[in-house]
Amino acid sequence: MQKHVYTRILFACLLLISTQLSAKNIQYVSDELTIPMRSGPTTSHKILKFLTSGTMVDVLDLSDDKKHTRIVLIKDESKSGWVETRLLMSQPSAREQLIAANKSSQVLKEKQATLKTELAELQKKNAEFQEVQSQLENKYLDLQNTLLKLRTNAAEPIRIADENEQLKQQLHNEQNKNIDLIKKNAFLADQNIKQWFMIGAGVSIGSLILGLLITRIRWKRRDSWGDVR
Repeated sequence: MQKHVYTRILFACLLLISTQLSAKNIQYVSDELTIPMRSGPTTSHKILKFLTSGTMVDVLDLSDDKKHTRIVLIKDESKSGWVETRLLMSQPSAREQLIAANKSSQVLKEKQATLKTELAELQKKNAEFQEVQSQLENKYLDLQNTLLKLRTNAAEPIRIADENEQLKQQLHNEQNKNIDLIKKNAFLADQNIKQWFMIGAGVSIGSLILGLLITRIRWKRRDSWGDVR
């Protein structure tokens, strides 16, 4: 499966490279070991440089007989010259293609290794985040339980305070009743004193009148007795 993926990616890379270079008339040095690049289109001209197999060149012109081609090096455009047309080809040699494929494969392998490393780091961080999340969830549950306990504990003083307030109100009512009873008792006691005072006064007046009457009766008897004498 991975080989198919690498093949597709390699094909895409080659296609991209070929697309970028399509604006130029790109040719490649053939599978010959080296070919000479001369200052002119004949073998009598001076050799400027030997080009190795797979060297990428840009075609500038052709000789009248088409046997020689004027080229410029892609990697060093300051260098140009003539080579035999038959020693050029439109596609890289199989060896160069293999080298390019191996390089691309190596790059892909390096990228794959990098991705694996990044994936491992991300998985590690994800595990750490999950651990932190688990700890936060546990703390949240603890806070919920603590809040519930606080609400329960807070409700008890409120209930006690309400009961105390009711007891205070009842005590106040009883105190008012006691005050009323005291006032009533004081009033009744005052009435009793007045009644006893009136009774005492009545008895005293009655005794006085009775004494006067008795005294009066005694004087009359003395007079009668005196008359008899």
